Amino acid sequence: MGGAPEKRRGTGRAGRPDRPNHANRATPARTAAVGTLRRLRERDGFAQDVIGAVIDPAPLSPEDKGFATRLVLGVVSTRGVLDELIDRCLNSPSDIDATVRDALQVSAYELVFLRKAPHAAVDQGVELVRSVAPRAGGLANAVLRRLVKARDAFPFGDPSRDLAAYARLHGFPQWLAEMLVTDLGAPAAHAFMMASNEPAPLFVAVNAARATDDEVLAVLREAKEDPQPVAVDGTAVPGCFRLGNGAVLLDGRVRRLLNGGKLLVSDAASQAVAARVAAAAGAPEAFLEVGAGRGTKTILLQSDFLRMNGAQAGTFCTVDSHQFKTGLLERRAADYGIRVAEALTGDGTRLDGVVGSRQFSAVFIDAPCTGLGTLRRHADIRWRLRQPLIAEHAQLDGRLLASAAAHVALGGLLAYATCTVTPAENERAVEAFLASEAGAAFAVEEQAGRPFFATQLVPGGCDAHFLALLRRKG
Repeated sequence: MGGAPEKRRGTGRAGRPDRPNHANRATPARTAAVGTLRRLRERDGFAQDVIGAVIDPAPLSPEDKGFATRLVLGVVSTRGVLDELIDRCLNSPSDIDATVRDALQVSAYELVFLRKAPHAAVDQGVELVRSVAPRAGGLANAVLRRLVKARDAFPFGDPSRDLAAYARLHGFPQWLAEMLVTDLGAPAAHAFMMASNEPAPLFVAVNAARATDDEVLAVLREAKEDPQPVAVDGTAVPGCFRLGNGAVLLDGRVRRLLNGGKLLVSDAASQAVAARVAAAAGAPEAFLEVGAGRGTKTILLQSDFLRMNGAQAGTFCTVDSHQFKTGLLERRAADYGIRVAEALTGDGTRLDGVVGSRQFSAVFIDAPCTGLGTLRRHADIRWRLRQPLIAEHAQLDGRLLASAAAHVALGGLLAYATCTVTPAENERAVEAFLASEAGAAFAVEEQAGRPFFATQLVPGGCDAHFLALLRRKG
């Protein structure tokens, strides 16, 4: 775009931070968002972790915290497209300081993806840049005014015919949009990309080891919340409720439920997977969870066993490859009243070295995956993911299945779950296992007349998860 701004005298590089003597007139939420993005970039961290460290404890109103969080997640989700837009408005894109770019990304996101009024967005954008680089106000003004003009042509093509334009419209890398269309079909891929840019709904689980549904619902209603029971794929999910407003989690009464282990925040799809695994396992004499992580599924599974059988599974063992996660799982299990017989650390692809020759009534693999089904909650994935990682995850998951197969008793259950939508990590991984020597002893256990359970990421819905239930032949 012609007439792009040049360097300003006295700044060194264009927009280089100078003396922090400018009175910041940007709103607190935008200021917090820029500070969070800067820390995120400097530490190469993950958005939700840095939001928890910077925005959550900040002296801001709940509304400002909510808006700041939305800005950060929005920028992280659409960062590649925002940088393309900003670069179109500069003669020398590499000459702009990273801190100034952080501020411009916030304003570009507001202008293009939130469709904010140009006057307010430009004024606030200039103030944001001045707050980090006082002498770069003129640069910011010029860039943002060109962005206002650029958004009239955005996404620079016909999204109904040009996949690059459609990817740009929804803030996706082009390669990922192309893969989604190939794997899911155009209508489902388009719905997926639209839903990925929405705020995630809030679902909670009542932990039956600490409370009854009625007890928790009474407290939520006292806090002026109207919890709604949830069904996924036409089946009610026990203890799962949808909340309309995340602000209720800040209510002291609700905080006590969370801190007391009575209530757990967890997506409805994750809860549905746990409920289906528990139902298929029945009343297992011995249960093994592989890839247990921080223990969220552990809590959900034992809560479901308690609802179903009147008691938690007595011999419930977990395995994870990270010691710090194992330690966290043990602490959380104690806080939630969840029985874990053994919390082991080891390589899930070599279970013989972790659990010996033991066999279990049920083995559940909560598989490592690309996590594409959780893009609304994990904004970092979209622009960090590289296509070769999909095949790498699929190969790893195949090794996990083969390792776990040897530890499933005759007639026992082997459950495999992911939170992604790629066929390579889902049905193809399972089909490859079944075609192998290790998988020959297993058969697919259908779910509601279908070979696998899979939720779709659609506007207003739960995350996209996948579950295969495999039964070892007796």
